[in-house]
Amino acid sequence: MPNLTESTDTPLGIITDVYSNLSANNGSIVDDEYVIEYELKHPSIGIILASFSFITIVGNIMVMIAVYKEIYLRTVTNYFIVSLAVADLMVGGIVMPFSISHEMTNQIWLYGTAWCDLWHSLDVLASSASILNLCVISLDRYWAITDPIAYPSKMSSCKVCLLITLVWLCSAGISFPAIAWWKAVTPSDLPEHKCLFTEDTAYLIFSSLVSFYFPTIIMMFVYCKIYRAAAAQTKGLKSGCKVTSNGLRGDGEVMTLRMHRGGMRRLHDEYNFPSASESDESPAHPLQNHENKENGQSHHANRQHGKFLTKRLRNFAISKKLSKIAREQKAAKTLGIVVGVFIMCWLPFFISNVLFGICNSCISSPDLIFSIFTWLGYINSGVNPIIYALSMRDFRRAFGKMLFVCCPKFRVKNRRRHTNQGSMSSSSFSVNCGDRCVALKI
Repeated sequence: MPNLTESTDTPLGIITDVYSNLSANNGSIVDDEYVIEYELKHPSIGIILASFSFITIVGNIMVMIAVYKEIYLRTVTNYFIVSLAVADLMVGGIVMPFSISHEMTNQIWLYGTAWCDLWHSLDVLASSASILNLCVISLDRYWAITDPIAYPSKMSSCKVCLLITLVWLCSAGISFPAIAWWKAVTPSDLPEHKCLFTEDTAYLIFSSLVSFYFPTIIMMFVYCKIYRAAAAQTKGLKSGCKVTSNGLRGDGEVMTLRMHRGGMRRLHDEYNFPSASESDESPAHPLQNHENKENGQSHHANRQHGKFLTKRLRNFAISKKLSKIAREQKAAKTLGIVVGVFIMCWLPFFISNVLFGICNSCISSPDLIFSIFTWLGYINSGVNPIIYALSMRDFRRAFGKMLFVCCPKFRVKNRRRHTNQGSMSSSSFSVNCGDRCVALKI
C-alpha cells in the first residue's frame, strides 16, 4: 500500500490516495475537491447488489429463451414481454454492474468520461424502454379484452414490430441526444474520476414527464377501461347471462352461462333437436304411397341434421369466445400487477428527480437518496420474471423445463404433478342457448 503522503495528478493516483486515506482516517477523507463517506463502501452491500444484478440477468434471459423455444408462448403479448425483457436485461447486464462499482468506490468513476456518458445514455434508454413497453402492453391488453374476436386480425406481426420499433426509437430519442447536448454545454475541465449527469432543470422535468409521468397516466387510464370491461364480462358470467354483439346468435336468443369448478370435467356437447315451435309448421296431408312417405322422412331428417350441425358450429364459436375472454382477462390481470410494481418502484425516483430540478436544497443528502431510489427502480427489472412465474402457468411450465433440465427424473415427476393439478383445478362453462347446452373447460 502506498504512503499516505504520496499523491499524483492522475485519476488512478487520486483513487489510490482515497483508498489509503479511507483506511487511515476512520472512514472519511476530505480532499480539495470532494468529501467521501466510508459507510457507503461496505462489502455486504456490494454482494447484495451483485445478487440483484445476477437475478435480473438470469430471469430475463429465461423469459426470452422460453418464448423462443415454446410454441405456446409465441403470442403477440409475449413479444412485447420479450421487448420488455431486453430492456430489463440491459439494466441487469450493463447498467447495474457499473452502478455497483460506482457505489462501492464512493462515487469514484474508474472507466473514463466516454464510457460514463454512454453508461448514462444506456441507463436512460433502458428505463424509458421499460415503461414505454409497459404502456404498449396495456394498450394491447385493452384491445384484446374489448374485442377478443377481431383482435388477432387487428394485431398483426407487422403492427407488433412497428410498435416495438417505435418504443425503442422514442427511448433512444430521450436518452442519446440529451447526453450529447449536455456534453456540448458542459465545461470540459470536469474531473475524470467523477461521472456526473446533467442537473438542468428543464431536462430533468422534461425527461421525467416524457419517460414516466405521461406513460403512467396513459397506463392508469387504459387499465381503468380494462377493469370496467373485464368487470362487465365477469358480471355477465356470474349472473348467468351474457349477451354478445358479434352476431354469433340469432335475434331473441338468450345465452346462459353456468360455471362449475372442481374435479375433472370432460368437454362435451349436449344438443336437443329443435322443438315443434322451431321447426317449420305445415298442414298434415295423408300420404298417397309408401315411397312418398320414405322420401318425406328422408328430407325431414336431412333438414334436422343440417340444423343440428349449424347449432353445433354456432355453439363451438361461442365456447371459443368464452375461452378466449377468460385467457385475456387473466393476462390483463398479470400485466396489471407488473405495471403496478413498476410504478411503485420508479415513482420515488421520478418524484425526487423533479423535486431536485425545481429546488436543489429541498432534498437533504441527495447522493444517498438518489442511490436508494435508483436501485429501487433497478430492482424492478429483476422482479418481472418472478411475477410471470407466479402468475402465468405457461411461463411457469417453461421455466420449470429450463430449471430442471439436468434432473430428468424430477422433470418427469414435475410434469405428472403439473398434469394432475391441471386436472383438479380445471373449470368448465355450461352454455345454454335455447334448447342446447355446451360444456366448456378452461
